[in-house]
Amino acid sequence: MEKSLTQLNTLLKQNKTALLILPWVLYAFYLIVWAAPQYESQSQLIVKSSDGGSSFDPSSLLMAAGVSGGSSNESSLVEAYIQSADMIKYLDSTIQLRDHYTSDEADMFSGLSSEHKQEDFYQFYLNHVDVSVDSTSSVITLRTRAFNAEYAQVINQAIVEKAEQFINTINNNLAKSKLVFAKGEHEIVEQKLQNAKTEILGFQSKYNVLDPTAEGAAFQQIAFSLEATLAQKKAELSTMATMMSNMAPEVINIKREISALQKEVEKQKEKISTTEGQGQSLSVSELMAQYSNLQVQLQLAIQAYSSSLITLENARVEAYQKLQHLVTVESSTLPDDNSYPTILYNLVLFGVALLLLYGIARIIVATIREL
Repeated sequence: MEKSLTQLNTLLKQNKTALLILPWVLYAFYLIVWAAPQYESQSQLIVKSSDGGSSFDPSSLLMAAGVSGGSSNESSLVEAYIQSADMIKYLDSTIQLRDHYTSDEADMFSGLSSEHKQEDFYQFYLNHVDVSVDSTSSVITLRTRAFNAEYAQVINQAIVEKAEQFINTINNNLAKSKLVFAKGEHEIVEQKLQNAKTEILGFQSKYNVLDPTAEGAAFQQIAFSLEATLAQKKAELSTMATMMSNMAPEVINIKREISALQKEVEKQKEKISTTEGQGQSLSVSELMAQYSNLQVQLQLAIQAYSSSLITLENARVEAYQKLQHLVTVESSTLPDDNSYPTILYNLVLFGVALLLLYGIARIIVATIREL
């Protein structure tokens, strides 16, 4: 065991150059000569709400100022959609993303294997498309990598267009569903109002009355007036009876007037007590009670209709205010030079890693020898 460790330690010392320099040189050769250049296109987006709120609504002012808490949620939704499998399917069907990643423009290490699985394609896409959301401004930064500059820009533009369509579709569907619900409720209330009006008209036609309350008051006023006149005539008759005989013409005439007045009073009281309508007899008080109930139902229906109309208009305004659009802050760039591989950074990092591995191996061997 001791002899083997000594030989291993000697081997590490004697082949230090080969173990450190040769891998580094090979890696440098790959990066400089063989590695396919990768270009990166960048764009910046933000989800913007429609400006349509009332100036007296504090929440609308906050939304207009861009401090609404919903923007961050919408930006995160866009980020999730860009990283979804649906986006990959869309890009593959429209711009043949899979064909580009497996093309000859990529080398065998940086490209996608021709015998890849769907999961490999998805992971490769995530490694070459980076999307991040700024927590303060909610600005979405999208970076796409490809093996030529023009195609990197094409990928970026296709993602932006599809994400904008996605946001618009979601918001339009939500706005439409709210409006459809509000319109359906308003139609129900409107139908109740029409039914209340129809019942009022049917009641008036059935009993041949326009307003039982007004007509009942008129009948009562007439009856009171006739009774007052009747009482006055009876008083005059009493006075005449003390001075004239019952056969006097004046006494006979006033008796006729009193008889006529009594008949008219009875007729008016009969009108007040009963009203004929399609084979039904109701008193004026019953008519007034039924008509009052119908009037209350009509007023309630009118109030409900007014409230529903206001709610419908508010729903329309709110739906417009909540419409959101994906606004392009920075259009997809066309890179002038490749961003990957970063040769100097990778070589330095690889060299440091080799030194660390070599040092760890020496330490392990020395530690074992001492045990």
